[in-house]
Amino acid sequence: MISEKDKLLSSSQHINQSIETGKSGEYMFERACMLNSIEYTKSGKDENIFDHIDFFIYGKGVDVKGYKKSHTEGYIIVEFKNVNGYAGSCSDKSKAEYIAFQFSDCFWMVRKNELLEYCRENVMIEYVDSFADCYKKLYTRKNRKDLMTKLHLGDLKQFNFILKLKF
Repeated sequence: MISEKDKLLSSSQHINQSIETGKSGEYMFERACMLNSIEYTKSGKDENIFDHIDFFIYGKGVDVKGYKKSHTEGYIIVEFKNVNGYAGSCSDKSKAEYIAFQFSDCFWMVRKNELLEYCRENVMIEYVDSFADCYKKLYTRKNRKDLMTKLHLGDLKQFNFILKLKF
Protein backbone atom coordinates (compact mmCIF):
# COMPACT_ATOMS: atom_id res chain seq x y z
CA MET A 1 0.00 0.00 0.00
CA ILE A 2 1.30 3.49 -0.86
CA SER A 3 1.17 6.19 1.81
CA GLU A 4 -0.05 9.73 1.11
CA LYS A 5 3.53 10.93 1.49
CA ASP A 6 4.75 8.49 -1.19
CA LYS A 7 2.08 9.72 -3.59
CA LEU A 8 3.68 13.16 -3.55
CA LEU A 9 7.02 11.71 -4.65
CA SER A 10 5.92 9.75 -7.71
CA SER A 11 4.02 10.38 -10.90
CA SER A 12 0.37 9.35 -10.89
CA GLN A 13 1.04 6.82 -13.65
CA HIS A 14 3.80 5.14 -11.62
CA ILE A 15 1.65 5.16 -8.49
CA ASN A 16 -1.28 3.57 -10.32
CA GLN A 17 1.02 0.92 -11.79
CA SER A 18 2.49 0.15 -8.35
CA ILE A 19 -0.96 -0.14 -6.79
CA GLU A 20 -2.13 -2.45 -9.58
CA THR A 21 1.03 -4.60 -9.29
CA GLY A 22 0.42 -4.91 -5.54
CA LYS A 23 -3.26 -5.79 -5.86
CA SER A 24 -2.59 -8.31 -8.61
CA GLY A 25 0.24 -9.89 -6.61
CA GLU A 26 -1.94 -10.20 -3.53
CA TYR A 27 -4.75 -11.76 -5.58
CA MET A 28 -2.34 -14.28 -7.09
CA PHE A 29 -0.86 -15.06 -3.67
CA GLU A 30 -4.35 -15.83 -2.34
CA ARG A 31 -4.89 -18.06 -5.37
CA ALA A 32 -1.56 -19.82 -4.81
CA CYS A 33 -2.46 -20.45 -1.16
CA MET A 34 -5.84 -21.91 -2.13
CA LEU A 35 -4.34 -24.12 -4.85
CA ASN A 36 -1.71 -25.39 -2.41
CA SER A 37 -4.19 -25.91 0.47
CA ILE A 38 -2.50 -23.29 2.65
CA GLU A 39 -4.74 -21.47 5.09
CA TYR A 40 -4.19 -17.72 5.07
CA THR A 41 -5.62 -14.51 6.45
CA LYS A 42 -5.26 -11.02 5.04
CA SER A 43 -3.48 -8.48 7.24
CA GLY A 44 -5.06 -5.28 8.50
CA LYS A 45 -4.31 -1.86 6.98
CA ASP A 46 -1.79 -0.87 9.70
CA GLU A 47 0.02 -4.22 9.48
CA ASN A 48 0.23 -3.77 5.73
CA ILE A 49 1.57 -0.20 5.83
CA PHE A 50 3.77 -0.22 8.93
CA ASP A 51 4.80 -3.86 9.39
CA HIS A 52 5.23 -4.95 5.73
CA ILE A 53 2.75 -7.79 6.19
CA ASP A 54 0.15 -8.55 3.51
CA PHE A 55 -0.94 -12.00 4.73
CA PHE A 56 -0.48 -14.47 7.53
CA ILE A 57 0.14 -18.14 6.83
CA TYR A 58 0.75 -20.60 9.65
CA GLY A 59 0.66 -17.56 11.97
CA LYS A 60 3.65 -15.93 10.22
CA GLY A 61 3.59 -12.61 8.34
CA VAL A 62 4.23 -12.58 4.59
CA ASP A 63 5.14 -9.55 2.49
CA VAL A 64 4.02 -10.17 -1.10
CA LYS A 65 5.98 -8.63 -3.97
CA GLY A 66 3.95 -8.54 -7.18
CA TYR A 67 5.16 -9.37 -10.66
CA LYS A 68 7.60 -6.68 -11.81
CA LYS A 69 9.63 -6.18 -14.97
CA SER A 70 12.77 -7.24 -13.11
CA HIS A 71 11.07 -10.56 -12.30
CA THR A 72 10.57 -11.25 -16.02
CA GLU A 73 14.35 -11.00 -16.33
CA GLY A 74 14.98 -13.38 -13.39
CA TYR A 75 15.80 -10.68 -10.80
CA ILE A 76 14.21 -9.53 -7.57
CA ILE A 77 14.41 -6.12 -5.95
CA VAL A 78 15.39 -6.15 -2.29
CA GLU A 79 14.22 -3.00 -0.48
CA PHE A 80 16.18 -1.93 2.60
CA LYS A 81 14.56 1.53 2.84
CA ASN A 82 11.32 2.71 1.26
CA VAL A 83 10.80 5.84 -0.82
CA ASN A 84 10.56 7.98 2.35
CA GLY A 85 13.72 6.51 3.87
CA TYR A 86 11.84 4.38 6.40
CA ALA A 87 12.47 0.69 6.98
CA GLY A 88 11.86 -1.35 3.84
CA SER A 89 10.48 -4.84 3.42
CA CYS A 90 13.93 -6.38 3.95
CA SER A 91 15.01 -4.66 7.14
CA ASP A 92 15.25 -5.52 10.81
CA LYS A 93 12.16 -3.38 11.44
CA SER A 94 9.93 -5.27 9.01
CA LYS A 95 7.72 -7.64 11.00
CA ALA A 96 7.19 -10.02 8.08
CA GLU A 97 8.83 -13.38 8.52
CA TYR A 98 8.62 -14.24 4.82
CA ILE A 99 8.87 -12.34 1.55
CA ALA A 100 7.06 -13.88 -1.43
CA PHE A 101 8.24 -12.78 -4.90
CA GLN A 102 5.81 -13.36 -7.77
CA PHE A 103 7.13 -14.81 -11.01
CA SER A 104 5.22 -15.85 -14.13
CA ASP A 105 3.83 -19.14 -12.75
CA CYS A 106 4.65 -19.16 -9.04
CA PHE A 107 5.83 -17.34 -5.95
CA TRP A 108 9.30 -17.90 -4.57
CA MET A 109 9.03 -17.39 -0.81
CA VAL A 110 12.07 -16.90 1.43
CA ARG A 111 12.66 -16.06 5.08
CA LYS A 112 13.19 -12.31 5.37
CA ASN A 113 15.98 -12.74 7.92
CA GLU A 114 17.84 -15.18 5.70
CA LEU A 115 17.53 -12.78 2.76
CA LEU A 116 18.74 -9.88 4.90
CA GLU A 117 21.71 -11.87 6.18
CA TYR A 118 22.57 -12.97 2.63
CA CYS A 119 22.54 -9.31 1.54
CA ARG A 120 24.75 -8.28 4.46
CA GLU A 121 27.31 -10.87 3.40
CA ASN A 122 27.06 -10.55 -0.39
CA VAL A 123 25.95 -7.04 -1.37
CA MET A 124 28.84 -4.63 -1.77
CA ILE A 125 28.76 -1.31 0.04
CA GLU A 126 29.09 0.39 -3.32
CA TYR A 127 26.50 2.87 -4.57
CA VAL A 128 25.62 2.94 -8.26
CA ASP A 129 23.71 5.51 -10.29
CA SER A 130 21.45 3.22 -12.29
CA PHE A 131 19.12 0.35 -11.55
CA ALA A 132 20.73 -1.65 -14.36
CA ASP A 133 24.01 -1.64 -12.42
CA CYS A 134 22.73 -2.49 -8.94
CA TYR A 135 23.18 -6.28 -8.98
CA LYS A 136 24.60 -6.92 -5.49
CA LYS A 137 25.29 -3.18 -5.18
CA LEU A 138 23.28 -0.38 -3.58
CA TYR A 139 20.97 1.96 -5.47
CA THR A 140 18.84 4.97 -4.53
CA ARG A 141 16.48 6.51 -7.07
CA LYS A 142 16.90 10.18 -7.91
CA ASN A 143 14.93 12.48 -5.57
CA ARG A 144 13.99 9.53 -3.35
CA LYS A 145 15.22 8.19 -0.02
CA ASP A 146 14.92 4.51 -0.86
CA LEU A 147 17.75 2.01 -0.77
CA MET A 148 17.71 -1.26 -2.68
CA THR A 149 19.69 -3.89 -4.47
CA LYS A 150 18.98 -6.45 -7.13
CA LEU A 151 19.56 -10.19 -6.81
CA HIS A 152 19.09 -13.02 -9.27
CA LEU A 153 16.58 -15.78 -8.54
CA GLY A 154 19.51 -18.19 -8.67
CA ASP A 155 20.99 -16.45 -5.62
CA LEU A 156 17.92 -17.44 -3.61
CA LYS A 157 18.08 -21.10 -4.55
CA GLN A 158 20.99 -21.65 -2.16
CA PHE A 159 18.96 -20.53 0.86
CA ASN A 160 18.18 -22.96 3.68
CA PHE A 161 14.48 -22.24 3.21
CA ILE A 162 12.76 -21.50 -0.07
CA LEU A 163 9.20 -22.39 -0.91
CA LYS A 164 7.86 -22.44 -4.43
CA LEU A 165 4.10 -21.82 -4.51
CA LYS A 166 2.64 -22.58 -7.94
CA PHE A 167 -0.58 -20.98 -9.15
